[in-house]
Amino acid sequence: MRRGRIGSAAALALLLAACSSGSKDEGGAGTLLIVVNAPFSVSPAIGQTILQGTQLAVDEINRAGGISAGGRAYRLRVERMDNALSAQQGLENVRRAVDQHALAIVDEGTGVDASWREAARAHVPICIVYQGGSGLIDPAQRTNVFRIAPTDHGIAFRYAEHLVPQDLKVALLHDDSGYGQEGAAALHQAFGFTPKAVAADVVLPGGGQDLSPQILEARRSGATALVVWAQATTLAQAVRTARQSGWDVPIYAPPAGEDPLVRQELSDHPEWVDGMTFAAGRMTAEAGPEPFLEFQRDYERAFGPDEVGVKTSDGDDVVQPPDYAMYPFDFVNVLAAAVAGAGGPDGSKVVSSLEQVDVRGANGDERSFNEKNHEGVVDDDVYFAVFHDMTFRPVEDDPLSSTLPVIDQTR
Repeated sequence: MRRGRIGSAAALALLLAACSSGSKDEGGAGTLLIVVNAPFSVSPAIGQTILQGTQLAVDEINRAGGISAGGRAYRLRVERMDNALSAQQGLENVRRAVDQHALAIVDEGTGVDASWREAARAHVPICIVYQGGSGLIDPAQRTNVFRIAPTDHGIAFRYAEHLVPQDLKVALLHDDSGYGQEGAAALHQAFGFTPKAVAADVVLPGGGQDLSPQILEARRSGATALVVWAQATTLAQAVRTARQSGWDVPIYAPPAGEDPLVRQELSDHPEWVDGMTFAAGRMTAEAGPEPFLEFQRDYERAFGPDEVGVKTSDGDDVVQPPDYAMYPFDFVNVLAAAVAGAGGPDGSKVVSSLEQVDVRGANGDERSFNEKNHEGVVDDDVYFAVFHDMTFRPVEDDPLSSTLPVIDQTR
């Protein structure tokens, strides 16, 4: 077990175990189910990262003895459910999780607008660990929904603060998915204070359709920069369309920009990836890089490195740092502390306890929630990274990003 990572409440949470949801073993231990609801079939890198971050935390807790609460001991187990980026399927998965008496749901975010009610009726907490839409979290109404991931609000306002002073004419492009629409709402709010900086506002059709008309519209608007808020396949297609037309405009992306799928789809022209910037939650914290690097070592020992599927110009294999794996990892540890603090797995008590406990996160940051704030990543922790030779590094023209170390991405 990684020493010092779990806080005082969770330190109480380490004792014995069992094997199937709600069951008891001979030592009196039970097993509690955590469901991972993610797009395994459509965005496998995202789904697998969320699953493995969850599993790593569960394995560490179980190896240390499980969760001790109310005089009993509990182990954890994980079950994956594929939402296929479908809100309806995400809802059906949550219903299944509730029927299986899940302790909690680790969710990519698709369908939460509908599924949170099903979970709330059963007092099952949901933690969103990828999507950042502001409407997904509401501590007053959606008391059972939490998030550990950068918010769209934080990313959009950081982009506005970063790009507007450069006197760029920005075209805001978003796809028609829920991810794109939430991002567009955040961008409109952020750039609404400086409307003269916006050259165009363009909707990109999903589903692999030709984007030439939309990219041409952005180009004719006089845009000198593109912010493309879209899922990975559409983002890659937008980059390809712009570059094929000879337009070497700077392109800025949301966290989907670091999805391996973008680099895979552009691997025939790696130079088109060079210079693309994306925003995400920073991997390392004030404590320095060592906590994250330790987490990365543990992650790769458990699952091996996450290979992107592309190589550098020197022939080195490119791997993806497990930055989005640390969010579900942290939530599971917060959850373990909450179960211990609640004296057991009673759902309503665990939901309340989640607002009271804190743990040391994978990168050294504290992870916690409270009654008024169910966000586990603060907006100030958004950084920018730029691609070169299929790997990325923090940009140098942003005060926060320029202080961050470069995480090795080759093997």
